[in-house]
Amino acid sequence: MMSRYSLLIKHVNKIIAVLDDITVDAVKTGMLPTPEIIETQEDKTMKLIIITTEYFFEGEAAALNALFERGMEILHLRKPASTETELKNLIGQIDERFHRRIVLHDHFPLITPFHLKGIHLNGRNPELPAQVSGSVSRSCHSIKGLENTAGYDYVFLSPIFDSISKTGYTHAFSSEDLINAQSAGLINKQVIALGGIDAENISGSGKYGFGGAAVIGALWGNFPKDKDENALFERFDLLQIACKKVGLRDRGLLFITHQTEHYTYLQSVEIALKGGCRMIQLRMKEASPQEVEQTGILAKALCQKYGADLYIDDHVEICKRIGATGVHLGKTDMPPGEARKILGKNFIIGGTANTFEDIQGLKAEGIDYIGLGPFRFTTTKKNLSPVIGLSGYKKIAEQCINRGINLPIFAIGGITADDIPEILDAGITGIAMSSTILQAENPIEETKKIINIIAHQ
Repeated sequence: MMSRYSLLIKHVNKIIAVLDDITVDAVKTGMLPTPEIIETQEDKTMKLIIITTEYFFEGEAAALNALFERGMEILHLRKPASTETELKNLIGQIDERFHRRIVLHDHFPLITPFHLKGIHLNGRNPELPAQVSGSVSRSCHSIKGLENTAGYDYVFLSPIFDSISKTGYTHAFSSEDLINAQSAGLINKQVIALGGIDAENISGSGKYGFGGAAVIGALWGNFPKDKDENALFERFDLLQIACKKVGLRDRGLLFITHQTEHYTYLQSVEIALKGGCRMIQLRMKEASPQEVEQTGILAKALCQKYGADLYIDDHVEICKRIGATGVHLGKTDMPPGEARKILGKNFIIGGTANTFEDIQGLKAEGIDYIGLGPFRFTTTKKNLSPVIGLSGYKKIAEQCINRGINLPIFAIGGITADDIPEILDAGITGIAMSSTILQAENPIEETKKIINIIAHQ
């Protein structure tokens, strides 16, 4: 007999297909108008780019397919000594669903028959082929080389740290070099850090302003020989989480679900996603654990479709069971240290704070981000803590700087679009919202408006 979880998973794709064709107006009125095309928010999550080993190994295609299934977004296929036939054979074994995520370093003509993502120019292939389609990236080994990045989707700068996969290939830049390059605008979201990148130092590369990290040795390790899939997947998950943590520091919108007379929890998730939000917190305080899990499974499927992250409020075990990005813990929920023991390193844990002392305590327990509030009185949360206000945010942000606390902090509680500029200017990282969006006449457009305000601060 199928478990409740398995049964839900079986029907998720059918449900999502239906949701694709139903706009929010249709949900409210019962009509099915032609779906509008929604522009999505710029993805602020630090890109994780995986580069293959230089050599082919047995079971490589199966491993790549498994990593794609696990969420690998971009693969650079780098086999410098390969023949076109060898590369063609490997690509042919990769599920064609994932071909649009593959970038070639060699044998560029293969991009057309396989409909691949793009090409990467390098020392072996420095020239752009005629009539190329898809993305174009290139390698760069000096700060000066970053002065000419026009026309490229992104560039690799290397080596940032001592290489893991190449013995004796040491870092080429000092911290001062990278800080100066960032200040000059040369290191930006278009530049990808390469060389010695692992789950521990990704945050270090993020602070210099890189838009992503490219990884070889930290992922593959000894896998070509030992074939330890569990270890491979664990390394990949840690790299993904490390990139997501860096992305939390960029100013962004965190949407918190709320059920209203017009929208269910799942419909509110869809609204935020269609408006461009890429961080969703599923908060269902009055629901049973069974209802939370059922809704969480469907919400996760929606988030995956839009490339968004799902955080489960309060329910640590459900977060782990459905594979959400992380969990958010209120002041009366499970202690973060206990949650970390259950979840391990592969999940993000957020916590609620009302004072600087709360933040200090949460940092000591290894929290990844803070929800700080309330900004003002709100009706969406019971047992409200004392209102902080703008002056309170300024004071707490200053205290964090003075004590060397650089956790991402999201303001929450009764915030409107007009409040956002002053809150961000006070030193807060991001904005968490619920009612302001769902009570708007057009909640999708309101979400877009809010994201635009945040992006231009």
